[in-house]
Amino acid sequence: MRLGTYIKVKALGGGPLKRAAAVEDRRALSQALALIGQSRVANNLNQIAHAANLGSLVFTPEEQAALQEALQHVAEIRQLLLRATGLRKEA
Repeated sequence: MRLGTYIKVKALGGGPLKRAAAVEDRRALSQALALIGQSRVANNLNQIAHAANLGSLVFTPEEQAALQEALQHVAEIRQLLLRATGLRKEA
């Protein structure tokens, strides 16, 4: 936190300061960020939403497989981020 922000919070009687999540596993964090960078999940989900809004969404078996793959990627990224920040330990 910047000094000016700290002084404002303390001077104006703000609540307790929140600490940023510590990075406990830098390797997991870098893996998650790499997956996000390589992933086309956001673009693909945007295209699906656009087609659904237009009423032209055709859900073929190929699209169903692509959506399932995207969901698996999101779940993997989530687990890596939880592990990297120490919010969830390895089982």
